[in-house]
Amino acid sequence: MHTTSCPASCVVCSEDAIICHKLSEIIGVPETTKVLMLTDGQIDSVDNGNFSDLSNITLLGLSNNAIADITAHAFHNLTVLRVLLLDHNLITSASIFDSTFSQLQSLEILQLGNNAIRVIDGSWFRDTRSLRTLQLEGNLITRLESGTFTPANLRSLESLDLSDNLIEHLDRDSFQALPQLRRLDLSRNSLHTAPDAFSYLSWLSALNLDYNQWNCTCELQELSSFLSSYMQAPDKVLYNGRQLVCLSAANPAVQTVLQLTEANCVPPNRNITVLIKAKGSVSAQRCARDVSLAAFFFFAGKFS
Repeated sequence: MHTTSCPASCVVCSEDAIICHKLSEIIGVPETTKVLMLTDGQIDSVDNGNFSDLSNITLLGLSNNAIADITAHAFHNLTVLRVLLLDHNLITSASIFDSTFSQLQSLEILQLGNNAIRVIDGSWFRDTRSLRTLQLEGNLITRLESGTFTPANLRSLESLDLSDNLIEHLDRDSFQALPQLRRLDLSRNSLHTAPDAFSYLSWLSALNLDYNQWNCTCELQELSSFLSSYMQAPDKVLYNGRQLVCLSAANPAVQTVLQLTEANCVPPNRNITVLIKAKGSVSAQRCARDVSLAAFFFFAGKFS
């Protein structure tokens, strides 16, 4: 694809860089183009032929358009692409195929924020071994399972942004396949409780769990313990850690997640067990039985 001129809305138009706004379709550009940004327009689809000749491109920006459809091999010839910006579009989980990013082995930054993605499929990232930053903020994601990122090849990923989603479930092993992760943002979600899904991330230096819907019972005590230790490390940052407010708490004295300890947490269902070991004669066993029954009736009356 060659062109000798650009539309009037283009602010940069040269042999190696083209920056245009408010377009309704992807324009043809020279094969020498290294930077192409077509933003703030009404582009609604990306087809196989749009970028097939742009083997030199290193940055492709399609932010703030209306993209809902991406053909399976739309980016296949972009083997030196390092930055791909697809944020603020109408992309859904169905818009992305296993092959969509499969040829982008040089890709370091992928921006998919502020779209309509509901489910993350780890197979999308099976061949993006160079990816260091993945932006998924502002989507409709509700769950992170233990296998969410398992099929992916994201062993170089350093930054993951999942803020401003609808995440209400987090599995203990959700990030197990991301050993180099340094920055993780889960703020502004719908987490009520969460296990310690972070202690195995040995490189993690910045964590944001702010603005969730924490229910401060004993189910959160493990996470609270980890966060308290995490904050003590000089090279670790927990954003607004002391302000992780409990939306609800069984113990009114506990107002933030970090205030939750083994001593003051209240389990969802309080269980009391009396265990007596009796050895020897039948009379000793009967005595133990009588003590157990007495203890049962005492506690039953106390908590009725």
